Amino acid sequence: MRYRCAWTGPVVAACVAAAITVSIAVPAAFADETDNFSCRARLTVDALAVLDRQVNDLIQLAVDRANRKGPKCDGSCLARELRRQVGASAPAPATLIPHSRLALRLTRRDDVDRCRLRFSESIYGARPYDQPWLYLVTHRVIFVADSILLSGRVVGVDKIDHFIREGLAHYDEVERGRDLGDMLRDELGRETRPLAMTEYGLKGRALTGVVSYADLAAGYAGFQFWRDLLMVDRPGAFVAHDATTLRFVLARRFSFARYVTDAWDEAINRSVFHPALGREVEQALRAGAFAPIDCRRLAQLPDAWLYVNPQCLFEEFMSPWSFRLYFARSL
Repeated sequence: MRYRCAWTGPVVAACVAAAITVSIAVPAAFADETDNFSCRARLTVDALAVLDRQVNDLIQLAVDRANRKGPKCDGSCLARELRRQVGASAPAPATLIPHSRLALRLTRRDDVDRCRLRFSESIYGARPYDQPWLYLVTHRVIFVADSILLSGRVVGVDKIDHFIREGLAHYDEVERGRDLGDMLRDELGRETRPLAMTEYGLKGRALTGVVSYADLAAGYAGFQFWRDLLMVDRPGAFVAHDATTLRFVLARRFSFARYVTDAWDEAINRSVFHPALGREVEQALRAGAFAPIDCRRLAQLPDAWLYVNPQCLFEEFMSPWSFRLYFARSL
C-alpha cells in the first residue's frame, strides 16, 4: 500500500499512525532498538558457543534433508533447504513483528546471558515510547531488544535478525545484479521518505527516532554469510558436493566470530537520533555517566564507508571527545 502525505503538523502523526496500523496487520519488519550503554556492565558470559551451535545444527539439518532427496537434489534444491532452515522468520508473539527464528529461539533460551532492561531504565526511557497506542502523543514507538555478548562484542539480539534477514535480502539482490553499496544506501534511506522501509523510514527514524548504522553493519556481514552458505564448492563455502557419493558434505563449521565486528555495537558505531530523542538520550547518558567510546578503529573495517557512522571515519569529528560534540554531530 502506498501513502501520500503532506508532511506538516498533525498530518504526519496521523499518516504514520495509519501506516503503523496497516503495517502491523500485514505485518511489517519494524526494528527494535538496543541499549548497549546500560547493558555493557551487566553481561559476563559470551553467547558465541550457543549461537554457533544453533546455526551449525540448522545447516546440518538442511544438508541432511537435501541428501535424503537423493542425487536429484542439486545446488538449487540445497539452497531452498538452507533458506528454509536457516533463514526462516516468524512473528514475535507480543508485537507481531517478524523476526528470524534464530533470534526468537535465542530470546527463549535459559543458557544465554542476556541483558534485559525495563524500558524505563533504558536510555530511551524518558517517555513511554514502548506503548504504541500512545504514538499520537509520544510520536514514536520503541521496543528495546535484549543485548548479549557475542565474540566479545556487546550486540543487540536484533542484530541477529539483520544478519539473517537483511543479509539474505542483500545476497538475493546482488545475485540479480545489484550493487551491494547501492543496496546499503537504499537501506539507510532518506529523511524525505519517512514511509519507506529504511533506517530513515519505518525501520528507524520515522518510527523510533533512531537511525542505526549498526543495523547496516549486521546486514552487511549477513550478506557475507549467505554468500558463503549458498555458493557451494566455492572457496570459503560451508558446503561442498562429494562427486563420489553424490552427497552434500560440510566443508567447514560456522562461527559468528568470523562475521561480527565492533560495528555491530551501537555504543561504538553510534546511531543518529531525532533531535528531541537525542536530547533525552544525552540526558540519560549523562545521568548514567556513560562516556562515548572511541570509534575511529571502525574505519579499518572492510567497506567501512557502507555501514559505519561517518563520524567514525573522519578525524575532524573525533576530537575532543565530549557529549556536546557527539550529539551536535549526531543531530
